[in-house]
Amino acid sequence: MGDSFMLPPGQKPSARLYPISVFGKPERIDPSKYTLRIKEEGVEKVFTIDELSYFPRVERQFDIHCVDGWSYLGPVFEGIQVAELFKGVKVRDEIGFVLVKCLDGYSTNLPLTFLLSDSVILASRMDGEDLKLEHGFPLRLVVDGKYAYKDAKWVTEFELLKEDRRGFWEERGYSVSGDVYREERRDW
Repeated sequence: MGDSFMLPPGQKPSARLYPISVFGKPERIDPSKYTLRIKEEGVEKVFTIDELSYFPRVERQFDIHCVDGWSYLGPVFEGIQVAELFKGVKVRDEIGFVLVKCLDGYSTNLPLTFLLSDSVILASRMDGEDLKLEHGFPLRLVVDGKYAYKDAKWVTEFELLKEDRRGFWEERGYSVSGDVYREERRDW
């Protein structure tokens, strides 16, 4: 996992990152009104875009792998290590999963331990430029070693859960784990 420019099984290189989204991209996003929530059973921590700008920034090279078989190799993302956001949040021991929710109604699920690992960042920049709207501006989750349906765009909430709850594509038969190196594309 994380080997730069290494094609996983069943993938072919793509010269571009396609702006795919289930519900289409939002028409416009006003960053001054955009918030990110960490939510658990009535308790929530809310961050504005301005507040997020104070968190330490990291750069990571994560390849993007579409479940349809193409891979965009080599992009460098800049953003916040998700674990940094959780430092001020008391997470109960029984919490094991996170449902990542997005502005457009999209969602995906991840184990909490994976979300808080070095394999995940909340990106606002790609290849030295602010994200374009079609690629998730202002906040996109970038997940190393998983298919791109786990790379949620326009992230607005991390809902903390005791039991796993499937996201949009997972409810429709896509693999819950989505491991690109094991070709875990679908659960059927």
